[in-house]
Amino acid sequence: MPKLLDYNSFCENLQEVKTFKIMDKKKFHPEGSFSEQIFGPLKNYTCQCGIYHGVSKDGSQCDSCKVDIVNSAERRRRFAKIKLPIQVVNPIFYDLLVTQGGTDVKDSLDLLMKNENSCLYFDDDSCVTPSSKENLPEGVRIYEAHEAIYRLVEKICSNVMDELPIWKFIYENIDKLFLSEILVLPPDLRPAAKGVERNNQIVDSINRYYVQILTRKEILTGVDFNISNLANKTLLYDHFKQLQRDVKDLYDHILGKISKKEGLIRGNILGKRIDFSGRGIIIPDPTLDLDYCSIPYLMFLELFKLQIAKKLLDIDRFRLLNKAIEFVNKCINSKSTVLYRICEDLAKNEVCLLNRQPSLHRLGMIGFRIKISVDKVIKIHPLACPGFNADFDGDQMAVYIPVTKESKQEVIDKFLMSENLINPSDESLIATPSQDIILGIYMLTADKFENLLNKVKYKDEILTEGKAIFNTCLPDEYPVVNKPVGKKELLFILNDINRKFDKNVTSETLDKVKNVGFKYSTIYGSTLSLLSCQLPEAKKIRNHLYSSDDIRIQLAKVSSKETENLLKENFEYSHLIESGARGSWDQVRQIVLTRGFISNFHGQILPTPIKNSLLVGLTPEEFFNSTYGCRKGLLDVALNTGTSGYLSRKLIFTCTNLQLSQTETDCGTEDLLEVYVNTEKKAKMLIGRYYKDGNDLSIITYGNHRDFVGETIFIRSPILCKNEFICTKCYGELYKQLNSKFIGIIAAQALGECNTQLILRTFHTSGVAVTSEENVDMKQMDIVGDLSTVSKLLHKFDNKNYKDIVNDIFEVYNNNRSIHHVHFECVVSQLMWVDHKKWRLLENRDSATPTYHSVQTVPSYESWLLGLAFSNPKRHLLKGILNPGSYTGVMDKILLGEKIR
Repeated sequence: MPKLLDYNSFCENLQEVKTFKIMDKKKFHPEGSFSEQIFGPLKNYTCQCGIYHGVSKDGSQCDSCKVDIVNSAERRRRFAKIKLPIQVVNPIFYDLLVTQGGTDVKDSLDLLMKNENSCLYFDDDSCVTPSSKENLPEGVRIYEAHEAIYRLVEKICSNVMDELPIWKFIYENIDKLFLSEILVLPPDLRPAAKGVERNNQIVDSINRYYVQILTRKEILTGVDFNISNLANKTLLYDHFKQLQRDVKDLYDHILGKISKKEGLIRGNILGKRIDFSGRGIIIPDPTLDLDYCSIPYLMFLELFKLQIAKKLLDIDRFRLLNKAIEFVNKCINSKSTVLYRICEDLAKNEVCLLNRQPSLHRLGMIGFRIKISVDKVIKIHPLACPGFNADFDGDQMAVYIPVTKESKQEVIDKFLMSENLINPSDESLIATPSQDIILGIYMLTADKFENLLNKVKYKDEILTEGKAIFNTCLPDEYPVVNKPVGKKELLFILNDINRKFDKNVTSETLDKVKNVGFKYSTIYGSTLSLLSCQLPEAKKIRNHLYSSDDIRIQLAKVSSKETENLLKENFEYSHLIESGARGSWDQVRQIVLTRGFISNFHGQILPTPIKNSLLVGLTPEEFFNSTYGCRKGLLDVALNTGTSGYLSRKLIFTCTNLQLSQTETDCGTEDLLEVYVNTEKKAKMLIGRYYKDGNDLSIITYGNHRDFVGETIFIRSPILCKNEFICTKCYGELYKQLNSKFIGIIAAQALGECNTQLILRTFHTSGVAVTSEENVDMKQMDIVGDLSTVSKLLHKFDNKNYKDIVNDIFEVYNNNRSIHHVHFECVVSQLMWVDHKKWRLLENRDSATPTYHSVQTVPSYESWLLGLAFSNPKRHLLKGILNPGSYTGVMDKILLGEKIR
């Protein structure tokens, strides 16, 4: 990184831009800032004369116009330089001095750089910078201009470099204090275009700074004088100050162009509209198989225009490709379906990627095989919704078409829905049934169909016809299910099948369950009526709930099991809730009995309950009090979605470089992470991990995980892995479900997706109080409060060790969701550093105390380029100079165009 200071040597062999003129006789000026002679040709292997020389002449030069015969991409890579008539202070070196020396050094430097009446003089080895030359003592050595600045920096360094190594570094590089040349960026990074009016040029703003410097250079060289012998020092300072200001402005502009969301780095890694992509409203199509989606015919014509045109040539409908393309365009404009059969044939061998924003985790982009429909919507499989978090109230999805053979194969191998049935965050089945499917299965197995009550023999067991129909959906080897199957039971059965059988059996089972569920929920034809929702003696029950004067007793009665059972017995649509298809008993209670207690903006439960139900209607006062929850929900969503998204992005850039080893199964470490398993839920999130069992390592499984509840165990962990790429023993068996080596990004996505989904769901609660008798402060838990807690835990560590940090973050997240313990360990392992090196990779890590860095700062340690984009660019630039290191992360390779293996 110190090479950033060595500006002059970098410019040494570059060609020189000599004039501010851009054009010369309707072509780029051969010595200008867009010169083809300097930067390469505008068109591939075509010189300025307009002659196409071809790839065979690559590397040669045109004898006439002296343009190199190369690919035009060179105009994105070739730098040039401008030779300065007067040396100026290197802006990077100036910032380095000011950052280390403070305001005193800044004032002294600015005085020497900007005031022609100032000078530097030495007297008895002391260094002074008076404001005027008139009051100088006799016989002192006087230095002016460049020499004064050089001597000042030299003197400062010599006084303190024995105590401060940074000043020794500055002293060793003092020869780079002045610039005699300025770097010119490749022209394709600072484009110029012709304006609408004649001879009007629209140029990138950075070009104006180059023009200013070149114009000033031309003025100075035009008067033909020697700067060093110039008698009028005022003129020298005037030109020096102006040139220094131009160079400083150019430097600041380039740093500004790099940073922020629209900058060169972030602006190019954020989402873009791309070729071969489309967008449309989504609807469900129960007739689709799991790996298929349906794309509108007109969208398919546009996305596969070239393939369709080639097909038309193959069947001799056209002789020229452009004529075939014109015909496809006509079909699009006239909405003609004459190409429908060709599209159907073509779609049989094609795949696409569907993406629904926000893309919170890997399952936000899934691959599908293609079918065509004449409708103007994208149709997806109903079981694909959970991964996308999609519903059908107007949601849109983007379609991306893989173009190359390799990318198509990757979609088939890694992205297809059948390859992504498992949620990486907790290893549960993600393609799960809901609503209509759940209701149909429940009504079938709860024997609600009178014509399916006959007893039949199925696999040596006697069942009703309804239960037998459900059992035909399950694999032949699976035990017979002879009980009502609601959502909870169905998810258990499907997850069990997924663990015991291969993915093809799981896919087939899901499709069978979908078909049966939809069929019988349609036949049952469940509907809602407000008249049927009325509860007998609702007023009497309500008076009983609020008969006590003690608010705590009232709260307990409203949310008691007794009230829930009463609703189950008397509510006509109990099957909707009991099946798990839709709603909760709390919602039923609000609709038919009483809204109950609500909380205010601070999460404190108001002492006055809303006694009326929504069916009866609220009084004006009750309605006003109810608005607390609605307002708070909408505000939380508006204010905290951005916060959650920002935390997710920081987590991802923190963990980007954490990868799983493709070759090493065991790093051999004997260090273990101590974990106290306080609940069965936590034990389940440790399944697949290796733990110390006597002198050996054993695996926690679905069969034995309950045995560890209440125990302290010692497990292998990514925090303590000695490999650069985490070994499979330290990571656990979860890797078999991932199809990816980027375990750090998957961990960050697991946490980030949970954050955002919880925030987006806060408004569904409407502020209704949920509490228990143990809750003594009359305050309910708030999801937004959890987000604040997580944010603090990832930024400030209060002298905690890695064991405490992992445990604290795990407990907050697992209050609301289930996330594998290893994901938290992956995140924490990236926060532990010692002098710009990862603590876990140090040979003497037992004797080194790790420093825990915030997720705000870790990205700049992981990737210097990313740090430049997301940090204060000037500060980060200086940090890179003072703390050189090798930056070979994933994001650096992507940004620099290197291949990732």
